[in-house]
Amino acid sequence: MSEIEEMRQYVHNIAEARGWHVCPDDSFLEDLIEGLVTNKERYGYRSCPCREASGKREYDKDIICPCRYAEPDIEEHGMCYCGLYVSEEIKKDPSKLGSIPERRPKELIEKAMKEKRKD
Repeated sequence: MSEIEEMRQYVHNIAEARGWHVCPDDSFLEDLIEGLVTNKERYGYRSCPCREASGKREYDKDIICPCRYAEPDIEEHGMCYCGLYVSEEIKKDPSKLGSIPERRPKELIEKAMKEKRKD
C-alpha cells in the first residue's frame, strides 16, 4: 500500500470513528491527503496541510491531524479549518464548503513560527 493510500485510509478511519465525513470534493480531498503525506515525510507527523508547521512536534501538537480544533470547528461551522473533515450537512451539500475563521490562538502560531525561525 502506498503512503497516499495509507493516509487516505487513515483519514477515512478517523472520520468514521468520530462520526464525521471526509471532504465531498474528491479533487480537494486528494490535495489534502497529499499535503498530509508531505508533512508527515517532512516533519515526521501529520501536521494540518492548511497551516504552517514549525517542524517541532511540541509546538505543533495542536495541529496534528485531526487537530485539536477540528471538533469545535465541525460543530460550529460544519467543517474543520481545512475542510478535510465535514458534517453530514456539508457532505450532502458541498456548495457549503468554504473558509472558516482560524481557531488556533495567535500566541501559539507566533510561538511555533519563532521556533521555526531558529532553525
